[in-house]
Amino acid sequence: MISVVINADTRKGYLHSARGEEWGNKSLHGVRSVDFLLEGVRQKMDFFRGYDTQCLLYVDQHEALSYGLIAEIDELIGSYGNNSKFILKQHDRTKPRWNDYLYLEALRLADGDYIAHFDQDCNAYRTDECDIIRRYLLWLNNQYKFICQPTDMTKEAHGMWWASTRFFICKKETLNFDEIESNLTTPVRGKHTPCFEHVISVLNDESVCYPPREDEQYCIFSWATYNSGTIKKLNEMSYADVKKYVLDEQGLFGPNDCVDKTKSND
Repeated sequence: MISVVINADTRKGYLHSARGEEWGNKSLHGVRSVDFLLEGVRQKMDFFRGYDTQCLLYVDQHEALSYGLIAEIDELIGSYGNNSKFILKQHDRTKPRWNDYLYLEALRLADGDYIAHFDQDCNAYRTDECDIIRRYLLWLNNQYKFICQPTDMTKEAHGMWWASTRFFICKKETLNFDEIESNLTTPVRGKHTPCFEHVISVLNDESVCYPPREDEQYCIFSWATYNSGTIKKLNEMSYADVKKYVLDEQGLFGPNDCVDKTKSND
């Protein structure tokens, strides 16, 4: 079974069209939207269609969710079965590196032999013919500890040695949770490890793959800006139309960020 773990939040602006320049430092702080709690979950789970999956949505609650929205999310997560869970965690910044501990808490809940992790504003789409999931499992069984989002740059060009929390998939046995937790607040093995994703990479010999992009078959990307309703529209499109919108009309920038230039539906 593959446990699909989604870390989300309700920071200021999640009920509106979220733009990085308005609510944070562009993609560094991530955009936020209520869409990520529903249509974003549907889209991520659909990426793993055809496989035995568990859904774990872990929400860092800054602003309170309405009872109606909680019920809607509960129903959605429950529809995925396999002990899928919706966890609402009251936000608390008193703990150092609180965000890293949220990742760790969410991943500890996974029951699957494999774990796929998404940040809430990451998206994944594939054609029906593309079985990238099978390739992930083959890579993990034979070569790498972590597979991340694809990139059009060589390893020498992108220089990314960490297991990006935007998206990664690994074997559960790769994540020694106690060892990770004991190393969260200090450099690990002489390497500067400012984030959770750096820690787990160093502890696993930096065995991380960012595959070449194969846009005709699948794409994984995050939003530098986001307008409400966009994911719902994408979810109703064919892959060819998703590709046209994301890659041709918008374009991916930096570390696979999509800048949504459509008008808000608000």
